[in-house]
Amino acid sequence: MYRLANVSKTYEQKNRTVTALTNVDLTIPQGQLVAVQGPTGGGKSTLLQMLGALDRPSAGSVLLEDRDIATLRDGALTDLRATEIGFVFQGFNLIPTLTALENVETAFAGAHANRSRAEVRERSVEALQQVGLGERLEHLPAELSGGQQQRVAIARALVKNPSVLLADEPTGALDEATRDEIMGLIEKQWKERGLTVVIVTHDSWVAKRAERRLYIAQGQVRDLSSLAR
Repeated sequence: MYRLANVSKTYEQKNRTVTALTNVDLTIPQGQLVAVQGPTGGGKSTLLQMLGALDRPSAGSVLLEDRDIATLRDGALTDLRATEIGFVFQGFNLIPTLTALENVETAFAGAHANRSRAEVRERSVEALQQVGLGERLEHLPAELSGGQQQRVAIARALVKNPSVLLADEPTGALDEATRDEIMGLIEKQWKERGLTVVIVTHDSWVAKRAERRLYIAQGQVRDLSSLAR
């Protein structure tokens, strides 16, 4: 699914150059569940931005299937994010004035804007039912628990049937019991849909549930799974 070759990323910050990634070579097969760990500032978020077509490398190539994110135009990157990649974040990122159903429907903007209103509504309802919120369609985010809000965010990420799910600390704001529920839900969707899933997490319990564990520090990636073997 992904192939990164000699990827580096630098930023200019306060008259100095900050290196976020250094000569990263990485392959992620289709359908794999990967956890990424490492210290704060080690490059985890930058790596996720590369995989999510949210940023371009300073050097090297980032291939999603056969498309090089480094060379695509901005419009093509926007379409790629809208159709192929689902995002889930620690802070849920729900619009507080919209219901759970309306928040999920926002996934159909942009590249999906030509879909009929009836199709958007039908698919959004189905997505919320799949995450166990069929009875909460008309609730605002403030009327939902943290775990329920994250379920809405997952439904929004998956309603467009992406091939990739990228999750940045998806359980970081949840208690242990709710964390377990959300991870179980992500694993269920991963298995049923054949998704490629990449989860950035500080939680070793979450990381241990992945098929593969990567560790990134000082911009360099180590494959802990291969070391364990």
